[in-house]
Formats: sequence, structure tokens, C-alpha cells
Amino acid sequence: MMSQKQDLESMWLEGLYGRMREAYSREGPREEAAEAAIQIYEENMSTVKTVRDTLARLDDFYNLLVESLRELEEARQRREKDTVTIRGKGSLVVKLVPCGKHCAGCPHGPYAYEVHRVSGKQVWKYLGRA
Repeated sequence: MMSQKQDLESMWLEGLYGRMREAYSREGPREEAAEAAIQIYEENMSTVKTVRDTLARLDDFYNLLVESLRELEEARQRREKDTVTIRGKGSLVVKLVPCGKHCAGCPHGPYAYEVHRVSGKQVWKYLGRA
């Protein structure tokens, strides 16, 4: 994302620089040419600032999304690492469980479950905190 932002800024600024150089290189008094180049700069600075502000917000949002995905993956790996299964008649499963809300303390637990099959369907029975 950063390179796209830089590319857009560069293209915009190169175009602005080119227009200013063109105005300054026109024939006539140097003072008038310099004033024309300055006018082009001043007319475009609010647009340049708006583009930079928008690109900065886009970049911040992109970084937020990347960080959120990284945090979700880390939480998923922690849950998988903290799941223990003990086999017997059915199974005893101890695991951390997300609450389904945007919660800073997720996942919760560990909680114990007895898991077995009834008529081909998997049934989970909550046993309490492990």
C-alpha cells in the first residue's frame, strides 16, 4: 500500500513540478514567469494536501486491517495449542472458548466437555471449568 501511496504522490507532484517549470520557462520577463509558477503552486497545494491526507487515512486503515488479521491468527493458534483431548468412552475435551463478542479477554476458559455420539450425532456435554 505504501508504494501505491508514494506512486500517486510522486505522479501528482511531478505533474505539479512540470507545470511550474513550464510556466517559469516561458518567454518574457523572469518576474512574471516566477509569479505564474508560484500561482500554479499555490492553486494546487490544497489539492496536494487533500490527496496526502486521504492517502494517509487509507494507509492507516490498511495497517489496521493487517494488524487485526495478525491478532486473529495469533488467537486462533493459542486456542488450538490449548486444546487437550483425553480419549475413553467418548472423549473429554478441555478447551478455551471465544464468547462471540468483541472481547479483550477472549478466549475464555479452560472449560471441560464430554463428547460422545448419540444416533450418529456428536453431543457435547458441558462439565464446568477445567
